[in-house]
Formats: sequence, C-alpha cells, structure tokens
Amino acid sequence: MRVRAGGLSGRGRVRHGFLTGGMGMLLAGVVGAGLTGGQGFAAGVPLAPPAIYPADTWQGRTVAVIRVLDKLDAHVEVLSVPVGGTAHYKNLEIGVARCVARPPTLAPDAAAWLDLRDTHPDGVAFHGWMLAAEPALGVLESPLYDVRMIRCEGQNTAPTPMPLATPVVPVLPSATPQAAPGGAPAADGTHLLVPPPGMQPTPGTAQPAPATAPASTQAPSVVAPQAPLPPPVPFPSGDQNRAGSAEPKTGDTY
Repeated sequence: MRVRAGGLSGRGRVRHGFLTGGMGMLLAGVVGAGLTGGQGFAAGVPLAPPAIYPADTWQGRTVAVIRVLDKLDAHVEVLSVPVGGTAHYKNLEIGVARCVARPPTLAPDAAAWLDLRDTHPDGVAFHGWMLAAEPALGVLESPLYDVRMIRCEGQNTAPTPMPLATPVVPVLPSATPQAAPGGAPAADGTHLLVPPPGMQPTPGTAQPAPATAPASTQAPSVVAPQAPLPPPVPFPSGDQNRAGSAEPKTGDTY
C-alpha cells in the first residue's frame, strides 16, 4: 500500500508538472507570436501638456467658513459668514469683506479679508487677510479667542479667472531623417546623405569634409637624432691571439 500510494503520488506530480509546462509553453508561444507580428509594442502617441492656471490666480466665492476657539473653555465654533455680512460669537464680531479660493488646477487654498473686533474693554482688533494654508501670516492677537480661516464656499463671483486655453499637442520628430534640397541641412538637424564610393554625387548635395587634412598641409614629423654606432672591431687572424680565435685547436688550454 505504501508503494502504491507513492506511485500514485509520483504520477500526480508528473501529471501536474506536465500540465504546468504545457501552459507555460502555450503562453510563451502566444507572447512570441504577438511580438513577432508587431502587436507587442504600442506606437508612441503625443500628448498635450495639462492646462494649469498661473500661480497668482484666485476665484471669488460668496461664503467664508471660519473656525473660532474660545481659549477659556476650549469650545470650538465653526461659522459660515457670507461676504459683506457680520457674525457674532460671544463678544467677538466677525466681518467678511472678501473670500477667494484657488481654482481647481492649483493646490487648494483660501483667503478671506476679515474685520475682527473684541467688544471687551481694551479688546483687540484685526483687519486684514487670513490664509487657510498659512495661518501664521494673519493672526488675531487675543488672549481669549483664536480665529482661523478654513475655506470658501458658495457660488463663484468676482474675481473670475479666464477660461483655460487648449494646450497644443506637440509634434514628434520623424524616425527617418529627410534631406532638404539644395544642399541645406535637414529639418531635424541631420546631415545630408552622401553617395557611396564610385558614384557621382547628385548636383546640390554637400560633400563631407575629410577626416584628416591633406598630406601637404600636415606638419612634417621630426625624427630625433640618434648617436652614431661605434666602428666594428677587426677580428684577429692567425695564431696571434688564440683566445680570440673562432674555433678551438687541439692542445689549447682554457
């Protein structure tokens, strides 16, 4: 039983491997056929750049949303004040003269011109712009209240930005350079085609400059002087000098 179970298990593994290998070969064949037929690569399509408003563009709105914090009891109140109106929170009067927000193509931000006045004796006041993204630029220096600009709501009003212009789709350069007639450079900056050796150039085509200057214009090479060789030493003849003879003789001692 153990051997039979092992055999079944082995056949199952072989069968599973055969199926897996067959699917892999099938997928490889499909992918290879698609690449061979030119369907595996998509042609480049030029896209127009996105239309974006300038950085100093604002859109007017009719309602300003303001958050007020009472520092004594930590109570937070969110007020929606219409432009040109006034709201009251305890002893604080909040007047809104303008409310502007960024258009949709820019980073979200809002600003409001606020007229704040604390009616307590010796209360502080604030008159100026408050920005939602940078609240430290306009702060009500009051020991009782903290006022923050949140956002602008309501309908669009002045100032209203101009409609976005339609971007121009760029033109991709041609893959094959074309030579301009009359010897002028091609439109994409490439050089004109040169005929192969042995053929007469077509009138109006430019000839490439030689890679090196002619031999007549090249500077002559300067060879460093060499020291003269010493004269040869004459070879001794006869028996005058046995030690210097070419062949040893019988009876010579070395």
